[in-house]
Amino acid sequence: MKRSFEPSRRAWLSRGLAAGAVAAVGGGAYAISEGLKAEPLPDHKRVRTDVAPLRKAFSEAGRLSEPHWLLYDRDAVGEGRLGPPSPDPRYRAVGIVRLPAGSAAKVMGDPAYAFTPATPASVPQPLREFVPGQARWMSSKAYDTHLLGPEPGELTSGRFYLDAAGDRLYFDTINPT
Repeated sequence: MKRSFEPSRRAWLSRGLAAGAVAAVGGGAYAISEGLKAEPLPDHKRVRTDVAPLRKAFSEAGRLSEPHWLLYDRDAVGEGRLGPPSPDPRYRAVGIVRLPAGSAAKVMGDPAYAFTPATPASVPQPLREFVPGQARWMSSKAYDTHLLGPEPGELTSGRFYLDAAGDRLYFDTINPT
């Protein structure tokens, strides 16, 4: 009896499922990178200094300059991660930028935002040297909504912090568009 060397139906199904999983994960990475016009980096320790992607994602904040930021899949961070890739990756974009002189105070003076004192939580180690220790951070849920959009989506979230003295904006977002 002659033996066939063609792949079985089970082998074809396995290959199809594997290809689908790769496409789903890659598609999520591509979507966020297209939104920010930057390549997502698996290395969550490499500080980026390109401003164009941030200007597009956070255009309502005004003219941004002097950026220091990270973009990575927060679910993939950590050594020895077990389990399959996340079906919908959540890319964290976190960093600090400078705003035009006086613009932080102007925004914080708008009573519609109702800013209150707040401190950014868990600043990633690679960014700590760029975040001034003397900053007096203020935050507002209404301002967060303003920058993320009225309906940011199920997988999008974020917090924004302003420092009037240094005209700085610190952001910590998941899947910004």
